[in-house]
Amino acid sequence: MGVFEVLRIGLRRAGLGLADRTVTHALFSWTWTGADAGKFVPRLAEFRPADAQTVIEMMEGKYLLAGRLVETGGASPFAIDTEADDWFADLHGFGWLRHFSALTDMGQRAFARTLVLDWIARFSQFDRDAWSLFITARRVLNWLKSFSLIAEGATPDQMRAFTRSLSVQIASLKVRASLASDPLTRLMVEIALLGAALSEAEESRELDQHAQRLAGLLEANLDDDGLTRSRNPFVQIQILSEIIPVNQLLGQRHGALSGGIARRIEAMHRALEKLVLGTREPIYANGCGQVPVELTLAIAAQSGVRSTGSGLCGGYGILVDGPGKLVADTGQLPPPQFAHDAHAGALSFEYACGSTLVVGNCGPAPAQLEESRDLFRHTSAHSAPTIEDISSARIARNGTLLARGAAPEIGLDAGENSIEMRLGAYRDHYGLDIVRRLTLMGGGQTLVGQDRFLATDRPARQHGTFSIRFHLAPGVVTERWDGEDLIRLVYRNGEGWAFLWEGASADIEDSVRHSAHFGLVKTRQIVLHGPARNEAEIAWVFTRQS
Repeated sequence: MGVFEVLRIGLRRAGLGLADRTVTHALFSWTWTGADAGKFVPRLAEFRPADAQTVIEMMEGKYLLAGRLVETGGASPFAIDTEADDWFADLHGFGWLRHFSALTDMGQRAFARTLVLDWIARFSQFDRDAWSLFITARRVLNWLKSFSLIAEGATPDQMRAFTRSLSVQIASLKVRASLASDPLTRLMVEIALLGAALSEAEESRELDQHAQRLAGLLEANLDDDGLTRSRNPFVQIQILSEIIPVNQLLGQRHGALSGGIARRIEAMHRALEKLVLGTREPIYANGCGQVPVELTLAIAAQSGVRSTGSGLCGGYGILVDGPGKLVADTGQLPPPQFAHDAHAGALSFEYACGSTLVVGNCGPAPAQLEESRDLFRHTSAHSAPTIEDISSARIARNGTLLARGAAPEIGLDAGENSIEMRLGAYRDHYGLDIVRRLTLMGGGQTLVGQDRFLATDRPARQHGTFSIRFHLAPGVVTERWDGEDLIRLVYRNGEGWAFLWEGASADIEDSVRHSAHFGLVKTRQIVLHGPARNEAEIAWVFTRQS
């Protein structure tokens, strides 16, 4: 992807943004803000898990959202002025309503309705942030899924205020849908519009159109393997979390319209299952950090798809042997419109044996460290090799990830249970390609790796030093004996592992790993280093000790 393509995308985004500001301006917004209060019925179901402790904390004024805890001191959370965009988005998206819907205590359920009505009182008029397309789409879906909760005990005036606000938000989505520059946002808007059409008391005349548009948007957002083109497992989870209940309702009421969407959803389930380790967390790649285990389990429960063996999926290589599973990332770049949050994780991998994460990546920067966002997208934040710690891809000014050199290659050797990846990002400067071969054996309890540096037809303009990083799981204790190429690793659950290597020097350094609850958790990393030259070969092994 070249500079001109990035410029074209930037100009298109600017144009759509200007158009969106026009239709939401007070001079024009009367065309949709005057929508009459519609009639809705509680048809959409919620399958995501609920947590009663979250309700208790919210009623105490403690709002833990998007990995950030905000204490309101008794004030409304919607009165809080915050720069934490992720926290703001989660609060105004109302996904937390499900925690109240699962309770029987009338006081707790009434508190949820109070929060909804408080939002309506404060944000009945268009607000650029609270009414952003992605947040509004999520809010519409979550209000519809919690319709019974909100209606229970509400006065006629409160219900009129609620249904009118819901109707105006749906009208805003219809007007602004085509102005969404982000593919995921456009998809979420159409999921919300289909969910709203299915929830209308009288069948919507636009139902067929919304179903057809949603099918087309899924085609545009997913690759042939059913993986989001952003290659971000968290985006896959976001889509599935919202589209599953909508398509289940569509299938119940209009089975003929749901078939194509259902097949795409099933492909999405298969792709996600490939990228989930034995820890039941998806691989930290391309912006995905910690996802609650109960959420991935709840999504898996909506499908008959079960874990498969070794294979390839959307630029990832998967190795499975017994309880051991490894997912490696070639570093294949998403199309430019999907690459805003992508990571330069070429040749990186995460490896778990059962519920023990052995090696992983750092994950994305937490919301409170937005200024460090690009550092966590750098290759050095991944368990991968680099030369002179230069990232395998560069980041444009607008945040889009840009390629260095030729596209990466990957192959699977099913007989050896190995994958081999080749990276050409360093050809221009160092005249070298990096080839990484990973083999999982011994019932998944031994991972053998080999990193080779091979000369290309490009002359080396300079010489450099390689670094091969292995970011270890939080809580691991490392032990090393002088004069031995062996590091003993003891994990939190007491398991002992050994790391052996040859062809390089090794150091143990500090590292971090993304946590949804704590922001970042300190951990350790093993770093192999040496001169990057033709035919240099570094072998290394992780193996469990009995």
